[in-house]
Amino acid sequence: MSFELWRTGEAAQVDGETMKNRDAELFDLLHAQQAAVHSPERTLELLESVPPELRMLSFTRRSIPEEYLPSFGYYHDKIGDLHLGNLPEGLQTEFIYVIWRIIEEGGRVPIGPMGSMIRELACAIELLRESGRDANSLMDHSPETWCKAMSSTWIRRNNRLPSPTTFRTIFAPMSRAWKILWFAYDTSSWWEREVWSMDMDPRIPRRAQESLKQVSMHWHTVSTPWLRKAAMFYMKTELEAQRVAWSTALTRLASFVTFDRFVVTQGLRSPRLTDDPGEVRALMLTFLTELRIEEKVSSTRGPGQRKHSTITSITSTIRNFYVFAHDHGDTLARAVDDPRWRDLSPEFLRFWRPGDLPRKRKTRFDERHLISDATMAEIAAKCHELGDAREDGGLADPQAMRILLLMMATGRRISEICMLDAEPLINIERGSDGKTEVAKLRYQQTKIEGAPDTIFVDHEVIGVIREQQAWLAARRQANGTTGGAPYLFVSRHNNRHGMKPYLSGVFRHQVSKLASRAGLLGEDGELLRIAATHRFRHTKATSLINAGVPLHVVQRYLGHTTPAMTMVYAHTLDSTAKAEFLRYQKITTSGRHPEVSPDDLYDLMALDARTDRILPNGWCTLPPAKTCDKGNACLTCNMFVTDERFLGVHEGEIVALDGLIESRQQAHKERTGERMTENHVWLTLRRREQQALTTIVETINESKAARSLVVGPGVEARQDADRAGAPKAQEG
Repeated sequence: MSFELWRTGEAAQVDGETMKNRDAELFDLLHAQQAAVHSPERTLELLESVPPELRMLSFTRRSIPEEYLPSFGYYHDKIGDLHLGNLPEGLQTEFIYVIWRIIEEGGRVPIGPMGSMIRELACAIELLRESGRDANSLMDHSPETWCKAMSSTWIRRNNRLPSPTTFRTIFAPMSRAWKILWFAYDTSSWWEREVWSMDMDPRIPRRAQESLKQVSMHWHTVSTPWLRKAAMFYMKTELEAQRVAWSTALTRLASFVTFDRFVVTQGLRSPRLTDDPGEVRALMLTFLTELRIEEKVSSTRGPGQRKHSTITSITSTIRNFYVFAHDHGDTLARAVDDPRWRDLSPEFLRFWRPGDLPRKRKTRFDERHLISDATMAEIAAKCHELGDAREDGGLADPQAMRILLLMMATGRRISEICMLDAEPLINIERGSDGKTEVAKLRYQQTKIEGAPDTIFVDHEVIGVIREQQAWLAARRQANGTTGGAPYLFVSRHNNRHGMKPYLSGVFRHQVSKLASRAGLLGEDGELLRIAATHRFRHTKATSLINAGVPLHVVQRYLGHTTPAMTMVYAHTLDSTAKAEFLRYQKITTSGRHPEVSPDDLYDLMALDARTDRILPNGWCTLPPAKTCDKGNACLTCNMFVTDERFLGVHEGEIVALDGLIESRQQAHKERTGERMTENHVWLTLRRREQQALTTIVETINESKAARSLVVGPGVEARQDADRAGAPKAQEG
């Protein structure tokens, strides 16, 4: 198999340490730029950073110090031998440093694969020397050049192509070593590097807790040089000023990649975009149009046009970037050595007007955003398959199983659970029964600064956490790790010390596999999108609100700083609304049951959607196709519906109406010298309302034990008045 076939993905699936397609392209680009220039002096500095006991040319079971043995991987159940003696002196030093860096980062040195690679590398050096391309450093050639030479020597010696497994075994450590050395040799400012990696570069500004710190930023994906360099400086400034977090910076990089595609297709060659400043706005309107009609490059939900929120995020990033360039043009021009960023015209401050950008659409949440009780029970029943051993048909990931259980029980965000402290429980107390336990769970609040970061949990959550703590302790003991653990859930790869948290992306991948294997289906009959982890939080919040938990308690539980944030979740299920409505018996104003069934009455009122039929003191059952022209005459209308929940409102209305009549009578007497007569046009309607309210209160009190619904309670009062010959008054 050739290097080209492997690089284009036609080889067998690779693991986490293999030089993936993106890595191969990246390293070729970095090598072409000659960013990491090696020197004997710098190589000596690398050697000085290695503990003296690891500065050796032969790594064997006998020569490796016992304290470092757990950091060396096993190959065919025994440690193989790794000899560096056949390499040039510079390469010997480099691989000693690479081995130390792997250990220091909590990884395992793959003795077998690395030994095979080094043996093949020694042969490749001789082959390259014969063609006049001598090398004393791994950085003298790109990984592609090394792999081609090593492939040639392997084929020459074995007279056949290496199998995909052999190819990965030999060449996987090459990618890892080259990347480590590139970061070690590149002493430029951290923001000038094409790759920003928090794991590899401690100079990058960061918060105490970064949920995505293991994800690197690959600026080489922005192909336009003038845009890439300026965007890097802009994001460097934002990170240092703590105006954005690492996760936000990753999102903004994606926005720059999108804008870069537009720059390339439009052939824009300057930061000023056009020669005529007056054409800038028209050009950016074209960009906005393309954002609206262009399909998403990648999505777990398949192709489709961008969301309004995504378009808003992209345009906001580009607009703020050019505002920064306009306000700090001299600083930016000096930093990136490009004077074209100086003196941008005011046109770059107004790419788009408020009417140009998409308006934010409020999503109306419904059952599609929730997980039903039946589905939740099915997930709980299949959850164990995440932790079961592979030979038992499971995924052998007990951590993912416990994370899923905690999400179902608490509704916390996935990042909050993945980054739990190793000791997250505080104030553990016995419950009122003296048996069950109650505690506070402390989580990492990385999304909303200053928001609450603790919730009360019961004995079930406490049990899951204790089980995970026991698993973590056993793992650390097996790895020979000492000291405190920072995280409860830890990454499984290259993390022997347990210093890196479990990645949320890995969890989503695992639960997606679970849904597929177990055949978990949603209410629509489609495969359950269990990887959409926020649905668990949404379901928990809705359940709390529908159960009658006070809003301020739910707000505190969700970790929100304002009630408005909590109200996003405060939507009632159709089934809950209907059950609440049907809980009360329906009666007419005369106390008899109506001819219309309660279910038909609910459908007629459509209370889950027809909020225009909800009144301050009841409901209006006027069919949706009709309109009301009676103004405020609800109390004497046969379409008015009320029940005992509004008893206090109606009693207050009686008092208010009595007071209103008395004050108007007094005013009328002061003007005319006499009180209003009972056939006064205004007083007639008020008497009807008075009689209707009295009837409502009496009927509700009589039927309160049966929780009846009073329908049209004021109708008889109106009809009695009409039959008595009272003058018709204009209602309003």
